[in-house]
Formats: sequence, structure tokens, C-alpha cells
Amino acid sequence: MIYLDNASTTHTKPKSVTTNVIKALTKYSVNAGRGGYPLSIQAGNIVLDTRQDLSDFFGLGNPNNVIFTSSCTMAINLAIRGTMQKGGHIVATVFEHNSVLRTLDDIKTKFGIDYTLVEPNKHGDIDVNEIENAIKPNTYMVITIHASNVTGHTQDIYKIGNFVAKHNLIYMVDAAQSAGHIGIDVQAAHINLLTIAGHKGLYAPQGIGVLLINNVKVLPLLTGGTGTHSASTTQPTDTPEGLESGTLALPAIMGLSAGLNYVNHNFGTINKKIAYLTRYLIDELNKVPNVKVYSKYNDVGVVSFIIDNIPSSEIADQLFETHRICVRSGLQCAPQIHKYHGTLQQGMVRISISSFNTKQEIIMAITAIKELAKKLG
Repeated sequence: MIYLDNASTTHTKPKSVTTNVIKALTKYSVNAGRGGYPLSIQAGNIVLDTRQDLSDFFGLGNPNNVIFTSSCTMAINLAIRGTMQKGGHIVATVFEHNSVLRTLDDIKTKFGIDYTLVEPNKHGDIDVNEIENAIKPNTYMVITIHASNVTGHTQDIYKIGNFVAKHNLIYMVDAAQSAGHIGIDVQAAHINLLTIAGHKGLYAPQGIGVLLINNVKVLPLLTGGTGTHSASTTQPTDTPEGLESGTLALPAIMGLSAGLNYVNHNFGTINKKIAYLTRYLIDELNKVPNVKVYSKYNDVGVVSFIIDNIPSSEIADQLFETHRICVRSGLQCAPQIHKYHGTLQQGMVRISISSFNTKQEIIMAITAIKELAKKLG
């Protein structure tokens, strides 16, 4: 089997991640930091160290504002719902994932918070002038995905963040696809809310997301046990505990800790390889008759294409049935960018590359696509 669906979840994990998860289950199967006995205290210190490492890696400067969630989707919901201003307005983009789009639609229906989706220019970039044109008197937030999970195209979050800061608006960035692949400095980019998926470019197991909070107040989505202020029935407002009700997923956090450490120490090597394989794949697919590639060179390993007007699901099915190649078809949970590209009915076939993929695997995928394009085109 050749696994090329790493934008969904990285399949192969560093050995250190597996080791840390097993260690969490066998040695630290306790409620981290909630007990006074040594094992709980040790587990709590591991969580604190992981917060510090994430704060350092993303330039946050405040480990207490590193919030662990069950997924990036939960982090996005916490970021958007936890900062709601009733009757307000949000500017986002057509690149957004359904985690953002459906949340925006829900708060519009329930709380009257309207939103506007900005389209890219001819180069695929979100222009700050278009964001400015979309701003209304009641606008309080701007949301941009960093790297598209459909095409891999990356937005200039530093330019956008500087613009948003000058307008005194909240800036939220969805880094699900870019974290681990592209350096992000929250302070330098004036990002107030950064959402992260641990199980993609940071090689963690599923079940762990992160919200980084910078200079903005976020209200909790969940209320319950935090291990602090237990005599009060009122939810604590301090971070991180006030936003993390319930028992933390220590195996996932320890897996994320190991994955982050692996990426931090091998960042250049990992991403140089991914960028090279991505360029090679795009160059070769652009030579194949009947194949249309929607991705440009990118640093996150995402390459999407179609073959004539063949449904993307049919192509993906045949790639697996004939060649045992795993890819993603359809809309990749981002319908508005497909609407923009005119592929809402057909969808796209997405290949997504990990540093654990080899050039030989990419060559085999190219050969298989050539055969399919000749057969189906």
C-alpha cells in the first residue's frame, strides 16, 4: 500500500511518538496534575512542558494560553464561539474548511452574526484590499486559513495579520494544514487565535488539537471539572484550566510532544524533502494529457488534480483497487474553494505527501495516473 493521504492524517509516525503514547498508557495512566501523588504531579509536569514547547515553537510567549482540545475542529469552534459578538460581522475566505464555514453558518442562524467570504486574486492570494472592502462597521474578526487543504496554496498571514492589527480586529488563523511545515510566529504575525491539528504535520496521534490565544479573551464552550476552584459552581475564567474542562488526553498530548520535538529537530530536512517531492509530482502531472493540476508549488505537500470530467471518486477508487494507492477524492470538506474552481460536482483528487514518503512511491503514483488518464480520458 502507498499512503498519500497525509493531509487527512499522517499515517507513518516517528518511533518516538509511538513510544511516548505507549509510555503514557503504561506508566502515566493517571489524571495529569489533578492528584497530589508523585505520578499525577509528574504527568502534570509533562503537560506543562508540552505547553511550553508549543508556546516556544509558535512564538506565543505564554504557555498558559496553549489550550488542548480534542481536535482542530474543536479548537476552531472554541476560537469562534468563545469570542462571539452578537450582531457582529466576520470576514473569512472561500478557502476555509467546513470547520470554519459550518461554525460561521451556525452562529449566523443562532446569534445573527453575519459573515463575508473573500475570493482570491488571479494568483490565488487573498488581497488585503479585498478584506478591507469586506469590512463593515460591526466587523470584529478576520479568519484566514494558512494553507489550503485542497490546493496547498499558502496565504501571507504576516501581511494580513499586520493589516488586521491596524484595524484593531481579532485575527484567527487555521493552521491545520501548515503547522509543522511552515514556520509561524504568532506575535510577529499579530495572530490572536491560532488553531492546530496535531495529527498532520506534527505527527501526533488523532484526538489532539491546540488553540493558541494571544491578547484576546476567549470564553469556554464546556463547563465542568478543571482541578481548580472546585468549591465554586462557577466556571473558572483563568487559562488554561478554564478552557479545558474534563480529563486531558494525556496519551495524545505525549504523542504530540514527541511529534513536535521530532519536527523541531528535523524541520529543514522534513520540509525540504516534502517540497522537493511536491514540485516533482506537480511537474510530472502537468505533462500528462487530460490531467488538470490545481496546485502550484507549495510547502505542505498537497497536490490536487482531475482527469477530464471523470468523477474524482472514480479516479481515487481505481488508484486504490488497481495500484493500492490511498488518496482523497471529493470536496475535502472545503466546498467554497471547489465552487470557485468549478469543481463542486466533480471534486478533485488530492495527493498529500509526508516526509516518510519516498520518491519511488511518487513515481509509482505518477505512472498509475498516466495509465488512468490514458484509459479514462
